[in-house]
Amino acid sequence: MLKNELAILSPTLTEIHNGISGANRKFSADFSRFLSEICTQTREAWSTAIFSDHSQEVLIRYFNYHFRFLNDLITEKSPVYNSIDLYELFLLLEHLMHHYGKFLERTQLIAISFIEFRMRSVQTKYDQFINQLHVSRIDESFKKCLIECLSPIYTGLPVEALKLSDLLYREELIAELNSKRGHSELMSIGSLISTLISYNFNHMNFLKYLRKSAIDELQNLPPAGFSKYFAELISRVPEVNLNDTFCFDAKWPHISSMYKDWLSDYGKLLNLTMPREGGSTPTIKAPLTISVKQLACMIRTFYASGFYGHISLTAIFDHAATVFTTKRQEHISAESIANAYYSISQSSAIKVTRMLGSGIEFLKPYCFPG
Repeated sequence: MLKNELAILSPTLTEIHNGISGANRKFSADFSRFLSEICTQTREAWSTAIFSDHSQEVLIRYFNYHFRFLNDLITEKSPVYNSIDLYELFLLLEHLMHHYGKFLERTQLIAISFIEFRMRSVQTKYDQFINQLHVSRIDESFKKCLIECLSPIYTGLPVEALKLSDLLYREELIAELNSKRGHSELMSIGSLISTLISYNFNHMNFLKYLRKSAIDELQNLPPAGFSKYFAELISRVPEVNLNDTFCFDAKWPHISSMYKDWLSDYGKLLNLTMPREGGSTPTIKAPLTISVKQLACMIRTFYASGFYGHISLTAIFDHAATVFTTKRQEHISAESIANAYYSISQSSAIKVTRMLGSGIEFLKPYCFPG
């Protein structure tokens, strides 16, 4: 019969923590030996369970119960342990993850102290990779992007518990990146970008770099080559399983999907600014008599109406910044439009309402012809 081999630890630790009598103090002195024996018995019980006749469903419940119980022991009783005892529990939890990980639910939270323990070993791989990155001949802007994205993950202490999936993702990502050290063909910008996309590193700074690098290259191309250029960029994006939940940030779509959608949308919108066939005059920005805030309010209104269809907001902001100037700014940025889009002011709303109201009055005769 399967049972919780660690159950005896919880009341024992409570006795040690609240203990006043000499017996309790004596038991506390022998606790390390006692804990080691319990951990050994637990490993043996797990090994026996995996070769038993119990169903997959029963084993899933069994190992997940132990995972939660052990994780709670580490979280709630940490002040009771000395460093040796805590290390013993860390090793037991590692054993459970390594040998029986396929049974564990990856959405479960992990104790912060255990995350710190695991990340200390991972940080060595991070340091090795970053040192190799610094001496490589990779574009400096990409180096800066990678360091800014990865440094908070691998050098800072966690401020809150992570899900098991988040911890495993961080470990596997840096292990893969670090494996490229010593191989110049793998420590190339193309190889690293391909790896980050394949691992669904859907960090917004990484997406921002991909967009900026694509736009920067346009300066070296004739307008006639834009369509081919974007088609080639899309073809280089690795094919991935968009249903795979393994990712950096579960709140965002797959980086491959976001990047491809942006390339497709931006390429289409950019074609609108190109001179027509037979024309030789470069496209001139259209001067608007409204402010950036009012332009952003207008965009949000049309976006809410469905005017833009399935075109992404990122592509819309980039296009507006490319083809328009406002009454106060000759050069506007996609970021300033985006900021105004999400913080509509009362004055901007009133201005746009009046403009749209005038437009509606113009259309009314066509809706109700006399």
